Amino acid sequence: MKKIALYMLMLASALVACDEDFNEDVAAPQSWEQEDGKSVSFSATAASAIDLATVTTDSVAVCSFTAPPVSEGQTITGFDLSFDQKILLNLTPTGKVATADLQSAVTQLFGKRPQARTMKGVVHAYMKTNGQVFRASSDTINIIVTPVAPVIETAYYLIGNMNDWDGAKLVKFNHSGKDVYEDPYFTVIVKVPANCYWKIIPQSNVDASNVWANPGVLGPSADGDTSATGTLVNDNAQAGKIAEEAGYVKFTLNMMESTYTIDYIGDMVLQLYVPEADQVWNSDLTPIIYCQNYDKKYDGYVNFTAAGQAFKFTAQPSWDGTKYGNGGDGTLSTDADAGNMSVTEAGYYRLTANLATTPMTYTVTKTVWGIIGDATPGSWDASTDMTYNATTGEWTVTAELTGGKVMKFRANNAWDINLGGNASNLTYGGDNMSIAESGTYLITLNLSDPKAYKCTIVKQ
Repeated sequence: MKKIALYMLMLASALVACDEDFNEDVAAPQSWEQEDGKSVSFSATAASAIDLATVTTDSVAVCSFTAPPVSEGQTITGFDLSFDQKILLNLTPTGKVATADLQSAVTQLFGKRPQARTMKGVVHAYMKTNGQVFRASSDTINIIVTPVAPVIETAYYLIGNMNDWDGAKLVKFNHSGKDVYEDPYFTVIVKVPANCYWKIIPQSNVDASNVWANPGVLGPSADGDTSATGTLVNDNAQAGKIAEEAGYVKFTLNMMESTYTIDYIGDMVLQLYVPEADQVWNSDLTPIIYCQNYDKKYDGYVNFTAAGQAFKFTAQPSWDGTKYGNGGDGTLSTDADAGNMSVTEAGYYRLTANLATTPMTYTVTKTVWGIIGDATPGSWDASTDMTYNATTGEWTVTAELTGGKVMKFRANNAWDINLGGNASNLTYGGDNMSIAESGTYLITLNLSDPKAYKCTIVKQ
């Protein structure tokens, strides 16, 4: 077990075990010069590299050492091992530590990736003399340890009835992009047919051009397992089954534990069309708002060219499907007599619709975009305005940016609507974006595709 607290290093007069009554008279202070404290050291040698995946015992030898010599009246009370002056482990006289403690130490210092790590260790011996405790320290030794962890690949793919078991149509799971041993979760939302069978394909199978390599393919151990949660095996894996109606489902993989979870979402449309008044229907040109999170909440941008311009939302690129009109007070109605919504003036508007609530709601917000951040001319105090180009559908600005600092996008010189993060898929409230070098940049913001808002930041 780890020590809760460290002994303080005392060379001459600390940690004196004392039973005196401090209310008695105290002896006069010494009048002679204080002796120099003694420094005691000893040698230690690291054991061979340790792979904890192969250790089957409760303790493991990490080093060997010769205990410091003791004089008459001295006793050695114990040993410990410190790593990087941060972690302290109990150490036996034969140089062993608890296997679980060593696993915990290496993952605390370096993370869970199963990679050989060099840990700088110092062995301490504690010696007691006449009630005083001294700590002697060895020189630093390098102990090489590989932690226990499952193999987690960089990517995983879904295959099954949803893509006709076609290895050329694999559905890739999403991941944060962090170290997979710090974030072992992979997710994907996909539309499946009723009673859909599935398996998981790892990146190594894809790289080897052998989708069905075994071991490799992941799935439950029992064929046709309909469990919504379970354990994945990669040797003779069977096909799981989603015993639900056709619709969207969310798969979540926890590859640290080799488990899966399936959440059934159901059927829904992922995009709503925004036909404007007097528009001739053209599905290639009709603006859409999109449901990125599969929660029946839609978002998108439309450039309205005239004041009073009217619109509705439709589930299809025609008037044949469900139509969502003005239900009054910011609500939507599917009633055939529901009127149009409209904008008060021309401009570039953010439109949202929430079909998950009762009543359903919508918002219409005019936006003017700019850049903000300590890399921009206005720093964090004011946005630097961008200009909208109706032909390209982009907001642009040419500005001097400062290297080593950051920026993001926001609307209306306020923080209610701001975008950042991945330049190929900007998100609301996303991270700041770093600027490597100072210089003049052409910056574009493209919100015309609500499936993925994008930007470019190009040095001129």
